[in-house]
Amino acid sequence: MQPKYDVDPAGLDWNRLWKKAKQKKSWKSKKATDWDRKAFGFARRTAGSIYIDHFLRLLEPQPDWSVLDMGCGPGTLALPLAKQVRQVSAVDFSEKMLEILRDRAKKQGVANIRTYHCAWQDDWQQSGIGRHDVAIASRSMSVPDLREALTKLSRHARELVAVTDRVGHGPFDAAAFDAIGRTIQPGPDYIYTVNLLHQMGHLPRVDYIELEQELRYADYDEALQSYLWMFRDISSEEKKRLQKYLQSITTTADDGSVLVHRPRPVIWAFISWKP
Repeated sequence: MQPKYDVDPAGLDWNRLWKKAKQKKSWKSKKATDWDRKAFGFARRTAGSIYIDHFLRLLEPQPDWSVLDMGCGPGTLALPLAKQVRQVSAVDFSEKMLEILRDRAKKQGVANIRTYHCAWQDDWQQSGIGRHDVAIASRSMSVPDLREALTKLSRHARELVAVTDRVGHGPFDAAAFDAIGRTIQPGPDYIYTVNLLHQMGHLPRVDYIELEQELRYADYDEALQSYLWMFRDISSEEKKRLQKYLQSITTTADDGSVLVHRPRPVIWAFISWKP
């Protein structure tokens, strides 16, 4: 058993460092209403991503598991997981995401998912969320307090906890920031999470998920909206520059969909540990 530190032997408080780095990042954490508006497009684009297969391969689901999926979105992982495990509790602060999940589950004949409209900072026990065999948080670590979030996940899992966190810029295109004349400040990435987990007495394992370099959208407007999502307080001149950049990396497929060829693929860190 690893010793538990309030700070590490070098005197660093990784939760405090994470909070300081988070304050400098170039974008604000999105609100539930923002995700409500993005829900349908996000659900469509993520449904066929190679991310799902990579995540499930690393997780190795077992038939007798109960799984807590925190920040479940439209069921990107909850739906395929439910077909491999005993029960899934899907939690999200966006009611629209949960609505899409329930609709998709009904259409697919999946009956072992329970949904909870709940946020990271809410009282999970009061919401009826108990302990599960496994707790996961997939690409949903934009939280008010990292230590508190990791502690909550560990308290709600018996056997395993697994999260995915950004590597470097994560899903944000640094070249797009350059194109409009801004300097990207990515904020804290996975290394803070790994160091904090070690500081908390865990032995985290880290694997990596490399995504497609080519992103597919229904049309150009959807691609543009996805890129606008990266920025806050964008001016009309910056928007023109962004459109010019996006057009330079965009082609149209035979079926009419739009392909965005990013300069480099997005990489996520898959971090797992015993609670």
